[in-house]
Amino acid sequence: MLEVRRLRLLWELSRHGTIAATARVCSLTPSAVSQQLALLEREVGSPLLLRDGRRLVLTEAARVLVEHTEQVLADLEAAEAGVAELSSTVQGVLTIAAFPTAARALVPAAIARCRAEHPGLRLRLTEQGQVAGAIDALKAGDVDVALVYSYNLLPRVRVPGVTTEKLLTEPLLAALPASGRPDGPIALGELAEHQWIAAQRDDDLRVMLERACGLAGFAPALDFTSSDYTVIFALVEAGLGVSLVPRLALESMSTRIQLREIAEPALSRTISVAVRAGSSRNPPIAAVLAALRTVAAEIVRGE
Repeated sequence: MLEVRRLRLLWELSRHGTIAATARVCSLTPSAVSQQLALLEREVGSPLLLRDGRRLVLTEAARVLVEHTEQVLADLEAAEAGVAELSSTVQGVLTIAAFPTAARALVPAAIARCRAEHPGLRLRLTEQGQVAGAIDALKAGDVDVALVYSYNLLPRVRVPGVTTEKLLTEPLLAALPASGRPDGPIALGELAEHQWIAAQRDDDLRVMLERACGLAGFAPALDFTSSDYTVIFALVEAGLGVSLVPRLALESMSTRIQLREIAEPALSRTISVAVRAGSSRNPPIAAVLAALRTVAAEIVRGE
């Protein structure tokens, strides 16, 4: 019988390409990963890896194992969920990963709802600004639920072993200094001569900004960057530039700036919740998913 933990290491190696990267994702040392993969080769009785420079190439036997491992992991999650469903109470410890705007606008209300409905369920929150980092933590088992986002002008990539559910789609807004400008949607091309303020750590939002401006016929002059929306809004308020921000970035913030919808091109961000494939029926995870759906629906309705 093949060892599932070793199969998972091979599966992660197929995604990340190197022993070092696989070790980081799985919270192991590179030597431990190498030893476990060597044991898996002996269990299989066939070579699994070939060296190609600094990278390792999977053999045909390894690719067969990887193809089946995704389903094996999903089935194990489903089995654990099925056993947990037999309990009449929702309890345990569950960790949520969220990027800053979702951590502020969605998660607190969802945790409060879960705490009121399920006193035996302890929820923990860890902030993770990058989608890739949140997904890696989810797949490694460090978190159980991850809030992630995607932009409409950028391709969405399916991640094996992870299922996602859309919570809401919000427009990206032009953040402008308060002035006598008329209200209403604005074409991005009208802002071509302005200085721009870009998100520093949200690489996707920066790519989205550059691509949208390119579609509008100009390259943005990016003089300022920051990972803190309060800084971005302060720069805009001071008249130092304009920015492109998700609507949720304004939740619970007080600022004297003007926000305008983009008439052309249409720009939006979709917020989704991600879990390991097969785990969504697990009662604690199901409870968190239900709470997040409720809070997201309230935001959409403007409650």
